[in-house]
Amino acid sequence: MVNSKKKTNNPMKKSISLVLLISLFMAGCARKEIKNEENKAVLVGTTQAELKPYIPTLNYSGNVLPNKEANLGATLPGKVEKMNIKLGETVKKGCLLAELSGEMLTQAVVENDALQKDFDRISRLKEKGSVSQMEYDHLKARLDASMAKVEMMKKNTQVIAPFNGTVVDIFVHEGENFSLLPSIDAQNLSVNPGILKLMQLNPVKVTFEVNEKELSWIKTGQIAFIRVDALPEKTFEGRISYIRPVLSAVSRTATIEVEVNNPANALKPGMYANLEIKLPPANGIFIPVSCIYRKPGTSNDYVFMVIDGKAKSQAVRQLQTMKDLVLVDGLANGATVVSVGKAKLSDGSVVEIQKK
Repeated sequence: MVNSKKKTNNPMKKSISLVLLISLFMAGCARKEIKNEENKAVLVGTTQAELKPYIPTLNYSGNVLPNKEANLGATLPGKVEKMNIKLGETVKKGCLLAELSGEMLTQAVVENDALQKDFDRISRLKEKGSVSQMEYDHLKARLDASMAKVEMMKKNTQVIAPFNGTVVDIFVHEGENFSLLPSIDAQNLSVNPGILKLMQLNPVKVTFEVNEKELSWIKTGQIAFIRVDALPEKTFEGRISYIRPVLSAVSRTATIEVEVNNPANALKPGMYANLEIKLPPANGIFIPVSCIYRKPGTSNDYVFMVIDGKAKSQAVRQLQTMKDLVLVDGLANGATVVSVGKAKLSDGSVVEIQKK
């Protein structure tokens, strides 16, 4: 007798198999779709990096200062008897600005007059042979010393302008006592080491700092163009007059001075200035400004180049702008650079160049 096993149909097993088949099929389709998406080209616009002639410029910020300035006083203390100028007045070199009390000068003049009379008498006696040469020489030496003392006392009681300039501050007024010790200006929280302050405001000088890498490009006599915030539409022209021969050990910079004619006193000490110095013509690689992009959270500039149909990011450094073009360092002449559609790209993206 032969025993036979019955075949049984299990609906649950059939359902599981069907679900697995459907899942595998859908996964394969998804992978194919992702692969197709990855291979899909991004439509972009491009331009060529181009070698162009340009004039290199250096830009700096600086400060306007007087060409000369001095706090003027006397070598001896005393009362200011007369002030011959007013605040803001322009004076010439050698002008008598202020006079101090002259008690000591008066005494020196009286002594000199007496010695002068004695010397006149002894001179007549010497001619008659009544006075020895020694006595004559002794009195003459006293007279010379007295005359020198008078001249010294005049200088000590007079304030003379050492250069053409403008009186910008008066620290001690008529009737007030001048002391050799500096006075303190409580209102401006400053120390006043004199009777008045004189500044030469025409010309003025503009000072700025240049780092050691760019110092070799700066020469005395070079023209510098200056702009100030107070007069945004006006450009002043000056020449580099001084280059400090040593650098700061802290900032590694050297101080540069530019002399600027200022006949109308438009430039005032204390103003903030922007300077531009033009260098000899050169050639450089230019691309449109629209090609530049900056990675979020960084200060680094990049462009996308197209190489063999794919996008490749390239770091660049902006050196100078010329209208809507920018001079960059980091690209070769003729490089194909993305100008439109760069936001959709990443390294290795397949690109299709839009026909013009």
